[in-house]
Amino acid sequence: MHHKRTNTCRAHERAFTLIEILAYTFVLTLLITTVAYTLIAVNNSYRTLKSSAGLESVAEETLERMTRDIRSATSIDTVYSSFDTSPGQLTLNTLDDAGDATTVQFFLEGQTLRVKEGGVDVGPLSAVNVRITNLVFRRITTPQSQAVKIEVTAESGQDKSRASASFYSTIVLRGSYPTQ
Repeated sequence: MHHKRTNTCRAHERAFTLIEILAYTFVLTLLITTVAYTLIAVNNSYRTLKSSAGLESVAEETLERMTRDIRSATSIDTVYSSFDTSPGQLTLNTLDDAGDATTVQFFLEGQTLRVKEGGVDVGPLSAVNVRITNLVFRRITTPQSQAVKIEVTAESGQDKSRASASFYSTIVLRGSYPTQ
């Protein structure tokens, strides 16, 4: 009889061990699932932040370049500019480093903001991973000066990590001030 009791205890211990294994497996599966979802959420957040940072960088660089060129322009070439529409195009009459008359032009090619100097395409202003979806130039004229209001909408990223933002700036042409 003692022998039968030992077999029963061992069978009970095996069943208890199986229940423990199932419980541990469930807890481990739950833990792994939680960690996986957390990693996915962190990755999505990183990609969204990266997209937003790319937009801010492009906006800063492109608006800074356009602001500098608009301020130093002598006038706006209204024949070769497109105002109040997207995609807009802005052609500025300016002077080069030698003091000779030249032009600077900002325009969209596809979804990339580009610049031409003296009729020569000098390349993109916007980064490859950023798409310019809206570019509008508005001409503002007063008896004393000329200004350009810029509206740029850009987007970066894909699907859930897509970020989009609009940026605005108004710049007065210094060369358009009346001389006294």
